[in-house]
Amino acid sequence: MRTVLTLARHDLRLVLRDRAAAWWLFLAPVVFATFLGLVTGGGGRPADAKARLTVVDRDGGFLARAFLADLASERLDLVEIAPGEQAATANKVRTLVIPEGFTEAIVLGQQATVRLELDPDTGGEAALVVQARIVAASVRLIARLVELDLPPGTTLTEEALASLAEPEDLVRVESRFAGQSTTTPHGFAQSIPGNAVMFVLLVALTFGAASISAERGGGQLRRLVTAPTTHAQIVLGKIVGRFAVAAVQISVLVVVGVVAHRLFGVHIGDHVFALWLILLVFGAVAAPLGVALGAWLRDPDRAANVGVLCTLIMAALGGCWWPLEVVSRPLQRLALAFPTGWAMQALHQVISFGHGLGDVVTELGVLLGFAAVLTAIAVRSLRVE
Repeated sequence: MRTVLTLARHDLRLVLRDRAAAWWLFLAPVVFATFLGLVTGGGGRPADAKARLTVVDRDGGFLARAFLADLASERLDLVEIAPGEQAATANKVRTLVIPEGFTEAIVLGQQATVRLELDPDTGGEAALVVQARIVAASVRLIARLVELDLPPGTTLTEEALASLAEPEDLVRVESRFAGQSTTTPHGFAQSIPGNAVMFVLLVALTFGAASISAERGGGQLRRLVTAPTTHAQIVLGKIVGRFAVAAVQISVLVVVGVVAHRLFGVHIGDHVFALWLILLVFGAVAAPLGVALGAWLRDPDRAANVGVLCTLIMAALGGCWWPLEVVSRPLQRLALAFPTGWAMQALHQVISFGHGLGDVVTELGVLLGFAAVLTAIAVRSLRVE
């Protein structure tokens, strides 16, 4: 075992000293995950999500301002624009128009109607959320007017509305997610696990495979045979070395994810240890695959190029680039032919659907099965004589 660990430590040291490897190990996954996460919608904890709503207040009265205050308390990201700027403002998506005479109509006891304008590209689910929160804000304002209980003939004034004390909550309702989600993972919920899986695999199948191929061609593996080592120790040392590289990469990426969660509210789930363990098990799959690929190809450049091609294919079909929920059922089943598909399924369970480690036992078992089979293939494929 000491020989295996010595070989692994040596390979880990060589990779960490390579500046190009440091980029692909640590910086590229963070850059790609950040860019794609922001482009595809960002994303924090689902319970804290805010829907964007543009507001055009054509009234300006005190009841319109009270209505806006109630809207702001309904987890709506309000963007107010002047009536004359409505046509020129881009990216409105959803626009709530408070008509002129809104306050006067309510003071006179007449009906006042607000209008919600939706752009054609507005998502249906988001529109329903916004409509529900507008109704909730309307109900709150109406409830306050009813509670004033003004005598007949008394005119409603801003002072009278402001004098109404905040009522004590007689009933308090607490809500939380039960662990299931009907929405497709998007934003950082897709880009973080997708890029972590892809770059762990990419490093193993490029640097890992190319180094094995170079050591075979350069005679380093043959020289190891003259040392008091066995064939199995040499091959296992190379596999453990690639796994050690993956473990360092994964640990750094998980720490970056935790920091992003603390500083910027990026949601990575409530089970960080489960997230780390899933990626480690996937690293145990990628490591022997990189060794086997280096054993099959003698030219280091060709090994690296084939490694990139294999990574891109498995990343695309395994759901690293887009959620599997958006592809057809046959492609969803095809994804489970690759370890990337099982890894992404487990990571989505933890990050997006609120599940813990006990809920991804099947996925972990399948990944361990991949690791065992690929390790056996690597041991049989790599010849050091």
